[in-house]
Amino acid sequence: MSCRDFSFQYTVEGPEVEEIVSSIFHTVLFHRTLPTLDFKGGAVSYNSYLGTRDVDCENFELAYVCVNSEKLISRVANAVNTFANNLRAEAVSAGGEARGTINLEFAIHRKGTWGLGSEPSVWERWTVAVCIKHIPPAERDHQRHPLEDQLRSDLLSILEQVNSPSSYMPSLGSSQAETEHIVEFSMPDISPYRFNINYATNSNQLRLGVGAAARRILKYA
Repeated sequence: MSCRDFSFQYTVEGPEVEEIVSSIFHTVLFHRTLPTLDFKGGAVSYNSYLGTRDVDCENFELAYVCVNSEKLISRVANAVNTFANNLRAEAVSAGGEARGTINLEFAIHRKGTWGLGSEPSVWERWTVAVCIKHIPPAERDHQRHPLEDQLRSDLLSILEQVNSPSSYMPSLGSSQAETEHIVEFSMPDISPYRFNINYATNSNQLRLGVGAAARRILKYA
């Protein structure tokens, strides 16, 4: 199974990071979330409806729709806020500029070989690359409008991609046991496809690299 990759790039001053990433991720998640699933007689059906919430951006004159689930919203916000705060802190320490990436991955979690946990197989990945840099006050308004146009265009592009004939989503099983490696059942009233949010900035790439090197050393020791 191949993974479909989508990426976006933004250059911002800093305060816009959360709204850019959140609007992109929630637009994707809205189309990758199902209502509560019910399994009867080998068939799957929905026993609820998917609530929605309109979100007005503070830094841009646009709005987006997200799934009305506090648990889902909180999970996205925790990851996005941590990424944005780390990136802004690095920009301050680096003299005004920092780069980072954050991605939303959907994966099938199958049982691992030799009983070693699960092995995720990613089938879709959405990556947002962000560069924070100082923008002189006189140029902020001039820069804000193209940024808003870019975000609006990217959100429309997401809608086209998730609704295209080539868009792929794993087939559901005929029981919860056959489906729990594809869909999460831990959130009340919704059943999102299993996802994870990962991020890397200039500093934690080094820490990740050291960890990966240590794992290789231990593996072959």
